[in-house]
Amino acid sequence: MKTLNRAKLPFKRVIFLKYSLLLLLCLAFFQSKADTESTYITAYYPVINQAELSIVANDYEKALSFYREAFSKVQEPFAKDIYNAAVCATLVNDVKQAFNYLEDLVVKGVELTYLERQDVFEPLHSHKRWKKFAKKYPKNRRKYQRKTDQDVRADLDELYARDQYFRQAKGGLRVYGDTLRKIENANVVILREFIDKYGYPGEALIGVADTLEDLPRFSIVIQRQTKAKKGYDFSPILKSAVSAGKLSPQAAAFLMDQQIGSNLYRSRVLVKVKCNTSKKCQEEIDNSSLSSYLTEKISEEEEEKVNTIRAEIGLESLRDYKRKVLYSLNDKRFKLNYTWSVTNYNVPSKEAAEVLTENLIAVE
Repeated sequence: MKTLNRAKLPFKRVIFLKYSLLLLLCLAFFQSKADTESTYITAYYPVINQAELSIVANDYEKALSFYREAFSKVQEPFAKDIYNAAVCATLVNDVKQAFNYLEDLVVKGVELTYLERQDVFEPLHSHKRWKKFAKKYPKNRRKYQRKTDQDVRADLDELYARDQYFRQAKGGLRVYGDTLRKIENANVVILREFIDKYGYPGEALIGVADTLEDLPRFSIVIQRQTKAKKGYDFSPILKSAVSAGKLSPQAAAFLMDQQIGSNLYRSRVLVKVKCNTSKKCQEEIDNSSLSSYLTEKISEEEEEKVNTIRAEIGLESLRDYKRKVLYSLNDKRFKLNYTWSVTNYNVPSKEAAEVLTENLIAVE
């Protein structure tokens, strides 16, 4: 009997070791995943904020240093950040670094023609490396196409096309309201299936559009699912995507604000008043306190609460966000604001503007 047990013992040990190794590998995988998600929130987004604040302070050398630090912490920096880093490198005459970042953008999906149109990169056009960069573009473009899943991107773009088809038809929502609701619900099912299969479709999976986009087109599916219409709540998915570096905090904040139907994260941070009825009306606006960019008047306590929920998803403070948006409105070389950052109030009269803006104050 003892001999039999001894014969079986090595086999049991082998099985035990195999399961132990498998368990260790699983633990290592989940720890690595947790570390990656923690890195974006704690070590990437905050450093990017420091880089952007350095840009606002016109310290491009310092900003570039922060960008290098942030990029070293993660495998997949965001295209917008790479673009701003390329601008900084250009402005401080770090030509080699500038071209390296431009090549990174091409591999992300940005087209050469878009980069050629950006005035800030014009000083690079006369450099001998620009011809090399342009000549290498087809190769880098193919690299982008191999690196990303173009079939998934095309399928996701189709969701946008489905959303728009009947909206753009004669009669639009009034005629095709029921059909549009069915399409919206079907799009949610399809998008969730994609997310279940591939994870949230971030830049690593589908790249970016030919031009830098604030949001990929499939995001319209999420925007349609509002709380008022009892739509599907994507907020847990969006927060997870932010932690994993698949969605920027700013984009997630906007989408969640859209879904809940309020400005909880203050993604829409500034207001600009315009008069759409007459030249005289616009002159009255221009000659009043309404001519400035406006922002919501909130208490210090409320602002602290806003900053707390913003920080949970890696966002900068509300004050820093305002500073960056204001700066970007005057300096178009950088991408520090978003299409949703400023809300335009089109009013019929100055009196109407005063009513609409009674809870707003001029930005300091």
